[in-house]
Amino acid sequence: MRKILVPIDGSECSLNAAKYAIKVAKDENADLFCIHVIASVPYGYASSPPAIDQYFKDIEEKAQSWFDKVRDMAKNEGILELKTETFTDVKSVIGSIIDYATSRDVDLIVIGTRGRTGLKRFLMGSVANGVVQHAHCPVLLVR
Repeated sequence: MRKILVPIDGSECSLNAAKYAIKVAKDENADLFCIHVIASVPYGYASSPPAIDQYFKDIEEKAQSWFDKVRDMAKNEGILELKTETFTDVKSVIGSIIDYATSRDVDLIVIGTRGRTGLKRFLMGSVANGVVQHAHCPVLLVR
């Protein structure tokens, strides 16, 4: 195993997934990639370009703080290099994660079972479910 991808959204599940991915990366001496996909702009923002700009700025700042948490966890485990990237989905969050993993020939995707929506009624979140269904590589789900 050479490359591990962990998509994060700041939820407890995604940060737990990051902790697990860090341990696996350390054990396997693998490269670790951490990404955040910004979902498309919410409907209410569509008519206001300044609001759209602020929306993306706010999300970028949040993502950077999540990356900083993951980077600190990785450093505590002796992993000094963490590749991070934030991008806006073109198709869907699921499609963006799959495309990223495929284009970088990732060997394992570690993803939280539920995201920030907190919908407890679903056994597995829709993003995690979609990644499991479409990934070219093994997917490890973490609660």
